[in-house]
Amino acid sequence: MKLTVIALSKVNTPAVRRELSGILQCTEQTIIRYIRKNEHNGPLTTLGAMELIRKMTKLTYEEIIERGIVRKTVLAERNKKAG
Repeated sequence: MKLTVIALSKVNTPAVRRELSGILQCTEQTIIRYIRKNEHNGPLTTLGAMELIRKMTKLTYEEIIERGIVRKTVLAERNKKAG
């Protein structure tokens, strides 16, 4: 799974990048590289990173993750965790 263009644009701010670097334990420059590459199942799609993105950008999971079969799996796991 990958982040949507909307999510990438909202994540690419100093405040969000700084918080993501803390969560993912890497430098802000590495976060910039992750945003540029936006790899399938990359570090930005981990549960911790996605939770932070959701909270800081006010986007829903559906707006964060590109459409696809993998997205359903992530949403199902999130719902299982919440409920």
